[in-house]
Amino acid sequence: MKYTKFQYLYPPRPDNAIASAMLNYYEKRGWVAQYKKNGTNTIIGISPNKEFHAMTRHATEHKAWQLTPHIKAELARLFPEKKWFVLCAEIMHSKTPTIKDTIYIHDCLVWKGEFLLDSLFIDRQKLLDERLITNVEAVSHYVCDSEGKIWYAKRFEAGFKDIFLSIKNPKIDEGLVLKDPNGKLRSCRGASDNSAWQVKCRHESKNYAF
Repeated sequence: MKYTKFQYLYPPRPDNAIASAMLNYYEKRGWVAQYKKNGTNTIIGISPNKEFHAMTRHATEHKAWQLTPHIKAELARLFPEKKWFVLCAEIMHSKTPTIKDTIYIHDCLVWKGEFLLDSLFIDRQKLLDERLITNVEAVSHYVCDSEGKIWYAKRFEAGFKDIFLSIKNPKIDEGLVLKDPNGKLRSCRGASDNSAWQVKCRHESKNYAF
């Protein structure tokens, strides 16, 4: 489906939370895990002329934050085609005490002017892999730029429970999001359109039990 101008798309996100005791169940089902960052879930639109849009999962503009000139320049370098791209990312800024002006990319909805309706999660990941996997990496992500402000989420196929238990700072890493690699992208017209093929597992805090 052609995507020729910026239109808001709700980013895929899990509605359902699971206890850590369920991690092995999803691992055996062949799902994959990504770290769940303590950020603001955002879609980032990149126009053919390299104009940028960043909107929260509530379909609102960010009130106190904008894409920095550095991030804009690096996204233009990483996605140079004169076509639309829409990325899903966590903005690491207002919620994390030590990490600022950083984006953590974990999915994409539009690629070279095509809305990826009915595409599989794993196929969208392969598109991002070709652009964003680098030889500079941390435990949870690859670093895609020289200043360390653009991160690309790693995928894990095994060891979910050990990864979850290894998280030391829930103020940065809240837990894991588990995703069905064969989950199909639905319309993105509603906040829950793509919740069926993913679940979240979070460390306890004052705001939630898991």
